[in-house]
Amino acid sequence: MLAKEVAVSEKVTLSTAFKTVDGVLRVIAEKLAQGESVQLRGFGSFAVVNKSERKVNDIKTGKPITIPAHKSVRFKPSKETLTKLNK
Repeated sequence: MLAKEVAVSEKVTLSTAFKTVDGVLRVIAEKLAQGESVQLRGFGSFAVVNKSERKVNDIKTGKPITIPAHKSVRFKPSKETLTKLNK
């Protein structure tokens, strides 16, 4: 649980950590919903991407179906994050 890890590492109460983590995640979601990118320094960035309509085959029936155009979120890790992952 992320809030518990924050509480321990930052020596704050669990309640404070929950409020902080929830607040940060809420703001990230709101900014993405507004179409804005969000950069977390030293961690990475989130960006809204537009996915175009495409045709695929239904796995169960084999019949072609159309997936409508929609928005999605792309995460691009920072160099620091990639370095930590690839130690």
